This record gives sequence, structure tokens and C-alpha cells, in this order.
Amino acid sequence: MENILMKNLTQIDAVQRLLKARALNLETAREVLTNPEEILIKIQNFELAQSMFKSPFALPDESVDGLIRFAFTENNFPVGFELPECHTLLAGQTGCGKSTLLRIIFDQALMLNKINNNESPFMDEIVCWLFVKAPDMRSLLETEENILIVNFQNIKLNPLEPPPGMNVMEWTNVFADFWIQAFGLYEASKGFLIECLENLYSKYSTLGYYPSLFDLYYYVRAMKFTAISRTARYQESVLNRLGGLLKSSLASIFDCSRGHVNNLINQHTIFEIPFLATEQQVFIVNYLVSYLFCFKLINENALRHFVGIDDSNTIFDSSFEKRPDMGLPIIHQLLSTIRKSKINVFACTQTPHQIGAALHSNAFAKIMFSLSNGKDIDFMQQGMGIKEPEQQAYCFKLKPREAVIRFASRFQEPFVINIPEVDL
Repeated sequence: MENILMKNLTQIDAVQRLLKARALNLETAREVLTNPEEILIKIQNFELAQSMFKSPFALPDESVDGLIRFAFTENNFPVGFELPECHTLLAGQTGCGKSTLLRIIFDQALMLNKINNNESPFMDEIVCWLFVKAPDMRSLLETEENILIVNFQNIKLNPLEPPPGMNVMEWTNVFADFWIQAFGLYEASKGFLIECLENLYSKYSTLGYYPSLFDLYYYVRAMKFTAISRTARYQESVLNRLGGLLKSSLASIFDCSRGHVNNLINQHTIFEIPFLATEQQVFIVNYLVSYLFCFKLINENALRHFVGIDDSNTIFDSSFEKRPDMGLPIIHQLLSTIRKSKINVFACTQTPHQIGAALHSNAFAKIMFSLSNGKDIDFMQQGMGIKEPEQQAYCFKLKPREAVIRFASRFQEPFVINIPEVDL
């Protein structure tokens, strides 16, 4: 009786190990039934040999695959995500493969549109927006020639123009939020700015067009207050930020009543922002993403938007969340509700410990490439649930285009992926 029990336990152990190794088939099943001890020894030897060449992370199954494929597991399963699975955080040092991965994801999205048009008309059509600091992503033109490259010279934008169907007073509140966060103003200056905008919109309501940032600047400058009043200080702060922006290289793009942003909703666009000051980058990205979100919230739109932000620390910096007078940054608020409007955000960072909690909390996928700062590695390991000492040690020796990934659903254990090499 004892021998039968031991044989049964050995067979169960062998079957479990074969399933884990993806090696259970008709031939191995016969051996489990006839010679369970012998095949268990073979499996143990195989696992020992395998452990010498694989990482200490779990080997996933087919559940890690998805519509947008971007990598392969150690056991050669494709890795991808489905369209409703919003927001991805990509963390890694320079040259590790973040840009390559971003390029693959957006290339797959553009290719999916071509398949969609011919074979699956019920699938979401994807519009790609990329905010980058280098011209690398222009290689996407090889996949889709209908991509607009915006370098903020030959485009017109009016941040005071609300999305179609949105009340100007509602847009005033949105504009004031991302304006003070981009330029570091305080709550009192925000209230002054809102009051000025309300008066300016009322003044222009009969003219049939919207005021521009230049109109706002001249309107605020013309206001008279006693030099010792608090309002004069608020006026000075608003004029200082407006003047700096309107005397910068961006001045010409804001000199308009109606801008081009409404035409970009349906247009693949690469926004190249390498020569903008940090405050200008925060302002431009916050403005365009806020406009996109508000537009889709009000207007019926079946498109899905992929928004990629290279070097996203300037946008999602955790220091923005530490000023109680400003409240939660608007881009952080959007992350928690933006999914309902079919917007997927892909954010790259070299210093993940400096990224705000909103992105970490709302990311469906977290991908950790090689990082040189131990604080960054510890931060990502904690956020991804990497607790085994062997796994933690492996994170310090990731190779280029190798990363550890964890999904928020489906296969929830962290596992290793390899990114295919592409020419940028």
C-alpha cells in the first residue's frame, strides 16, 4: 500500500514538473505511468541544467500574449497587451532599449490599423501621438507615411481655444490648472488668472473668435492696481510667465485665434520637443493631452489614442504632487479617468523613483530595463513585487534589450522578456 502511495505521489510530482516545463505530451505521459521514478530523475536533471542558463523568474504561459506584441519570454512565448489595458511605465537607463520598445509598440499599432481596415472593421482604429526629444521616431514613417512631424515652428496653437462643444468657463478651469503647474504659480495667482480669463472671454464673446495668449497678456498688462496691493503681485506673476513664453521661440505659434490642434485629433503626430525649456515642455504636453481628453469626453469619437512620452519625468515629476497649494497635477488626474476615453499612455523614465504616484498606481504594465541607480532598482522591485533574493540580484545585471515586466492582470508574476532588435 505504501509503495502504491509513493508511486502515485511521484507520478503527480512528475506531471506537475512536466506541465511547468511545457513538456507534457503523449510520450512523456506514458513514461510517467510506467517509470515515474526514472522520468522524475530526468526532469530534475533537466531543471538543473535549465537553471544554469535561465533567470530566477517564473516562466509564463500563453496568457502573456496580446494584440500589440512587443517582446518574447525566455521560453519564446510572444508578449503583448490588449487595447483596453491602459498605461505602461518603461524604466531604464540610456541605451538599454526603452526607445526601441516604444518604437516597436507604435509600429505594431500602425500596422494594426492596416490590418483593421482590411480584415477587422470592428477593431479600434489607433491614432498615435508621440512626444520625443530626438528624431529617432521618424523611422515610423517607413510603416506609415501619413505621420505629421511637429517641431513647433510651422504650427499654430491657441491654448485659450476650448475643444468643440466645451464651455469656455469649463476650459478656463482646465487651462488654469495646467498653466500654474507648468509655470509654478500659486493658488492666489490662479484665482486672479481665472478672473482675467472670464472677463476676457466675455469681452470676446460677441466677436465670433477666441482671445489668444497675446490678448491675455495685453489685457492683464493694461489692468491698474496700487503698487502695494496683493493683486498687483498676482498680476506681476502672471505677466512674468506670459511674457517669458511669448518672447520665446514659441511666440509665433501662439499668435492666432484658432489653432491646428483640433485637426490633430485624427492625425498621427510626432511632437519633437528637444529645444523647449522644461516649463514649456510641461505646458505643451499638458495642454495637448488635456485638450485630447476633453475633446473625447464631450465629442463622440471611436478612435483610440496611443500617447507616448519619452523622458516623462518633466511631466510626471513627483515634486508636482508635493505642493498642497497646487493640488494634484492635472495630468495625474487624467491618468485615473483617461481610460474611459480610449487613451493609452506610454511613459519612459530613467529615474522611476522621481515619477509621481499616479503613474505608478495606474500603469497596467511596468517594465524595468537595466538601471544604474540602486534607489531606482529598489523602487521598481517594490512596485513590481520582486521579493526573492535571487530575482532582486538578477535585476542588477540585466543585459541591453532585456527587461523584467509585470502585468496588473492575467499573468501577475514578474518575468523576463527580450526585446527584438530594430533599427532606429
